[in-house]
Amino acid sequence: MVFFKRFYGIPIIQNLSILVLGTVLAQLVFIGFQVILRRMYSPADFGAFAVYMSLLGIAATWTSFRYEQAIVLPKEEKAGIHLLGLSVTISFLFSLLLGIGCWFFTQQIADWFNFPLDRLSWLYWLPVSILLFGIYQSLNYYLIRQKWFALSANNKIVRRLTEGTVQSAFGKWQLTIGLVVGDMLGQFANILHAGLKVRSKIAIRELFSITGMKTAAKQYHRFPLHNGIPSMMNALSLLLPILIINRMFDSITTGYFDLARMVLILPLSLFTASLSQVLLQRFAQKKNEQVSIKKEVVAVFATLSAIALFFVLAIDVWGIQLFTFIFGNEWATSGIYAKILVWAFALKFVVSPFNIVFTAFEKIGILSIWQTFYFVLILSLYWIPFSGIEQFLNVYLLIELISYFVAALMDAGLIINYEKELLKS
Repeated sequence: MVFFKRFYGIPIIQNLSILVLGTVLAQLVFIGFQVILRRMYSPADFGAFAVYMSLLGIAATWTSFRYEQAIVLPKEEKAGIHLLGLSVTISFLFSLLLGIGCWFFTQQIADWFNFPLDRLSWLYWLPVSILLFGIYQSLNYYLIRQKWFALSANNKIVRRLTEGTVQSAFGKWQLTIGLVVGDMLGQFANILHAGLKVRSKIAIRELFSITGMKTAAKQYHRFPLHNGIPSMMNALSLLLPILIINRMFDSITTGYFDLARMVLILPLSLFTASLSQVLLQRFAQKKNEQVSIKKEVVAVFATLSAIALFFVLAIDVWGIQLFTFIFGNEWATSGIYAKILVWAFALKFVVSPFNIVFTAFEKIGILSIWQTFYFVLILSLYWIPFSGIEQFLNVYLLIELISYFVAALMDAGLIINYEKELLKS
């Protein structure tokens, strides 16, 4: 009992528990709706939606030129506010430019990614989705800066409730566009929920100060290049397999892969996103104070490893049965895919939260080396002649295992060097 009190007394554990609780509840809502939605929409519908969300995810990495990640870093509050205003402004301009491109080149985009022609109208909404995502991401980093972890956690629940309700309503009316509309309205609800709190603290004139935004852009000018390019490559590495599968095979196969990926990424979405945000704030603060992070690193690593091992065993033994029981017999193929890929996602679950140390210690240039290595390996999938989807999945598994083992070595090296420097000082 004393151990648990001391363990929970660690600030990073307290902050993480708040974010994880909100994320867990949000994911329970999400999974609950998925059980319903997977019976309303077909694998082909979800395959097309996976391609749409992949395009969104890739473009969203540049929607604010990665200035949103710098919001938590400045010691001065005004600098953080100006970075928020800068991020929102860039998101608007970027989405406007992208909207013009989508309007004039919709058919070419659809042909390139093998996007179903009967869902071509979805692509017109892509710039709106990107804008909403960019604004919320900026707001969320400001919430983390202010240590409003409860509000950040609540936002996740608000989004999933709104998203699932809208998608279910459209599914009942047999309108497949509901998948896209639900995602957009979920993001919009997030913006309203977070924006009201931020608006009570910040004046609009201060937020969008031209002089302040110029100063912030100049001070953190490294982020678009040194962090933006690695983030883009990371998004491409994560989402390219969906686009490649859709181009090589069909939307139905993409739909099966998307559900397998969604279930396998569940532990990542439950812990990693929230953990990375807390680690970023915590490690940046400790770096400024020149304090050791060893104790927190060991505790987080041990916890993640135990969770990952349990998850691997569950999927390996009961994977197909779980998919058919929860989502219906139509999705048994997704269970087969999950059994192949589970080890890769388990390793990613343990390693990926610690990649934030490169941002916290302002060593993002080093991270770009790994991002390039990972991206090149994933991109090679496009040129390999696969005989079938299972061969593709096995090669993809090997690439993921190699890439994240290298990432683990790099993370450990940076943390060890930081601790050695502390001992010298």
